Amino acid sequence: MASAFHEDVSHYEPSSPTASIHGGRGGDGQAASDAPGRGSDATSSADHVQEKTAAAVPLTKKQKFKRHCGRFWWWYLIGHIIFLAIFLPILFLVIIPAVVQRIIDNQPMPISDGSFIVLSPDQLNVSIVTQLDTPLPADIDPVTLFMYNKDTPTFSPFVNVTLPPLHLDGETEIKLTDQTVTITNETELITWFGQVFDQPSVKLSTRGDSTVHLGKLHSNAHIEKTVEVSSLNKLSGFAIEHLQLMLPALENGTNIQGTLNLPNWGALTLGIGDLSLNLMSGDVRLGLITVYNVLLPHGNNSRYFNGELFLDVLVQNFGKILASQEDALNEGNIQIDAVGNATVVDGQHIRYIEAILNKRRVSSTIPVTKLLGDLISSFTNNTDVSLPALFDDVFGNSTFIEEVLSHWNMASNSTAAAKRSLPIARRGPGALSLLKLGMKMSSKWLSTI
Repeated sequence: MASAFHEDVSHYEPSSPTASIHGGRGGDGQAASDAPGRGSDATSSADHVQEKTAAAVPLTKKQKFKRHCGRFWWWYLIGHIIFLAIFLPILFLVIIPAVVQRIIDNQPMPISDGSFIVLSPDQLNVSIVTQLDTPLPADIDPVTLFMYNKDTPTFSPFVNVTLPPLHLDGETEIKLTDQTVTITNETELITWFGQVFDQPSVKLSTRGDSTVHLGKLHSNAHIEKTVEVSSLNKLSGFAIEHLQLMLPALENGTNIQGTLNLPNWGALTLGIGDLSLNLMSGDVRLGLITVYNVLLPHGNNSRYFNGELFLDVLVQNFGKILASQEDALNEGNIQIDAVGNATVVDGQHIRYIEAILNKRRVSSTIPVTKLLGDLISSFTNNTDVSLPALFDDVFGNSTFIEEVLSHWNMASNSTAAAKRSLPIARRGPGALSLLKLGMKMSSKWLSTI
């Protein structure tokens, strides 16, 4: 039985393609792919590749660093905070104080000038001039400096001085002027003053603590210095420059006056008040003189003195005195030694000076001709007088002079006794004649002064 349904194909156009899976019009779909209203798949893919290639340009180091910091900035912040928390205390508490201390330690601080002047048995007037050389401007707070002997096992300052506030910038002179200080250890002061007298240079040690300001920063500094200062060197060059008898003597017994040279080869001016000295020949005390208001700056210092020459002691111990003068007389000189007797300021004895000078002995060598000239001028007052006759008036006869010259001649000729055998009776008068001639020449010379 034939089917009742039949496909109606009457409306299809004969040229119309049959429907297919590729398109509504059938066929392989190539025409549809190439239709002008649709973009090419190949062209779109090429453009996409070109866009990706342009975006992949390598980053510079700076860009990478910025990107890295942008990603990890908070880690770096924490690291910086930790570093500063560790470094800043080390900088302010360790590094800066170490630098400041190193600068202080490298300062020589030489003493170029100054003075130690006695005021009383327990006080001194002290001045010091030194300098510092700093690479950086700095300010120093007031500091107390303790002066002491470094060789003493325990720290025992004998005085202390106060440095005022200081501003340092490069080479800066530091002056400490006229400070009245109290002696804190007399034994140590005597030790140090003894070295000042005996040695050509002496060590002076100082110690103190201060605060140093570098702008807004400040640091504590410890000052500990030992410097060498030139000193008296046993009064090398001490001499009796001029000696004059005062006849008649004054009511207080003063019968001698003159000038002394008291040299000071040190950097420090020394003031010790009124100084009394025993004049000695060997073990015989010939007299006592006083030098007033002794102030000794650097160099030679000619100072006036007066006192008493013990004429009775001189006569009683004449032989002993001549024996002690044997070596000096052989060279045509007289040696007079000086030993400290007393040191007084405003009527008060200065123990720490007496403890030194009363145990030291200094010598003055005077040519016999000069000493005789000084003594002769004392009697003649530079007038024309017969000098031998004047000695006869003073000593009663010429025996005194003959004995002096006989002893002198015997001492100087002792080594040649075997070669020369002149009678002693002939030596005295011969030498006396020479003495008379020398006195006349000295008198004429003195009268022209």
